[in-house]
Amino acid sequence: MKYRTEKHIVGDDGKRFRVGDTVSFYHPNGAGCCGVQITKITDTGFHYSAGGRREKSVQYKDLEEIDSLN
Repeated sequence: MKYRTEKHIVGDDGKRFRVGDTVSFYHPNGAGCCGVQITKITDTGFHYSAGGRREKSVQYKDLEEIDSLN
């Protein structure tokens, strides 16, 4: 799946995600994270926080899918 940035994250399927949304994301190998909050969107990926832990980032090129939990 391809993603692009337009002040939102927009998937090929039209799903939109914005800062503050709680999402799950998956890598092609099946790994991923569940219940993380998007804290910043960049041109190449996004930053997220899980349960008050230190902010991390992920690149679109490393993702298979993003699902909304909102």
